[in-house]
Amino acid sequence: MPGPVSDSYDPEWGTSDRTESISHALSQIYETTSKILGDQPPIYILDLVEADLPKLITATLSEREWRLCRFAIERARDSL
Repeated sequence: MPGPVSDSYDPEWGTSDRTESISHALSQIYETTSKILGDQPPIYILDLVEADLPKLITATLSEREWRLCRFAIERARDSL
């Protein structure tokens, strides 16, 4: 009988056992962003795209946080 099947490897994501650390990092930046937005619930994307939200929000994020935001945006665009 063959041995256990190992996780497949993806050059960007690594193996599936890394999912937890990626999810944790994205959860952290989600929490930070939510606090910056006053812990208000998310707005449906089509309503958000068409909304007039002129209020400027100034926030300082670490390089890691900015890179996580960019990563999430890239993945969102890939899923369109």
